[in-house]
Amino acid sequence: MMNWLYYLLEANLYLAVFYGFYRLFLHKETFYTLNRYYLLGATLFAFTLPLLQVGYLNEMLNHTSGRQLVDGSPEINKTSGNYLFNLNQMIVGSYLLMSFGFLARLAYNLYRVISIAAAAKKQKHGNIILIDLNNSATAFSFFNMLFINPSIKEKNTILKHEMVHISQNHSLDILFFEFIQILNWFNPITWMIKKDIKLLHEYIADDITTGSDIPKHDYAMFLIQNSFGNIPSQLTNQIFNQSILKRRINMLNQKKSAGRARLKLLLTVPIAGAMLCASTLAFSKDYALVDLYPEKYRADYAMNQEPKKTKKISTAKKEQVPPPPPVAPPPPKQEQVKFPPPIVKPDVAKPKAKKSVRREQVKFPPPIVKPDVVNGEVPPPPPVQPPPPKVDQVKFPPPVVKKDQVKFTPPRPKKVEVVSNEAVYDVPPPPPAQPKSQTKKTE
Repeated sequence: MMNWLYYLLEANLYLAVFYGFYRLFLHKETFYTLNRYYLLGATLFAFTLPLLQVGYLNEMLNHTSGRQLVDGSPEINKTSGNYLFNLNQMIVGSYLLMSFGFLARLAYNLYRVISIAAAAKKQKHGNIILIDLNNSATAFSFFNMLFINPSIKEKNTILKHEMVHISQNHSLDILFFEFIQILNWFNPITWMIKKDIKLLHEYIADDITTGSDIPKHDYAMFLIQNSFGNIPSQLTNQIFNQSILKRRINMLNQKKSAGRARLKLLLTVPIAGAMLCASTLAFSKDYALVDLYPEKYRADYAMNQEPKKTKKISTAKKEQVPPPPPVAPPPPKQEQVKFPPPIVKPDVAKPKAKKSVRREQVKFPPPIVKPDVVNGEVPPPPPVQPPPPKVDQVKFPPPVVKKDQVKFTPPRPKKVEVVSNEAVYDVPPPPPAQPKSQTKKTE
């Protein structure tokens, strides 16, 4: 039951914010039907918002998703627990008592309307039931029942006015806000919204009634002449109501609001978003039904591990958690006995020949040339020149040497004729060559 009261407190807080926006920006505007739907929608959303949350915000901002009770928390005293329990009982009892009282009043008002309809003469015209109110100057409607005196003046004007209430189901709005008032009787905002919704009903009916053939001045004088002395009803739409007469006449003479004035309703979008975040972060609640954006699973959930269970601490007796089993100590380390290395005596009798020790040449790897990096880019390698084309070498065969070969005598130098003025010397010719056959014989 306490969760229900916490839920009502949170919802009424949001309802106060929406109604404050209406009083600041919308209640003086002349788009009455839009204002009527705003009050209905804002009330419904205010009581729906506590049931919503955005679980991801807990993990992102507050990290409240993994809260658990600690074993070392102080125990709750029995006397303080009993005192809190009695205080909660008193709060719940007083709330229920007042709610039943307002519910009884609603039932009584319904009984009065039904008893008047049952005792009076009725006439049915289509879906409308005309109920005659003899010896009464008032007129009102409730759902499809129209209560009117047949001999009243300006009967057509009253019928036209009340038919607007019946056609637009204004009685449903009144019953809806009656139940809101029963559940939230401690919030004065609910009383104010109920009065404003009934006032909007009269604005709508007056605007439609004076829209075609009835002058506004004559209609206002008609309301003034018939509104005094009538007692308003809580459940019905009544044309003659003295308490709201002045405001109705002022709205009849007010200039129509511009179309851009409807853009004020867009301001409710960030307000609703802010309240949704506040509903998640500012209130630790167990009555949230819908998580619009759930928290991400942690690593232990992702690895198919069971989530840790929260420990509940009762006021009467605290659960005792068994201590963990003792951990066995590690076995003692055994000291290892280290023996000295054996002493090797050199063999003096037989000295060993000295071996020539070859020193191994250390080969170093070729140096690694790092390319120059300019602005994080490695330049391309230089182009490789193609090898020169191979030229086929012409190989000449070796000379053939013949064994039997005639050896020629070296040539004799020729005598040079010297021409002078004095004498000319003649050079004799060379001797004739001998044939091969003769040369062989001579050998």
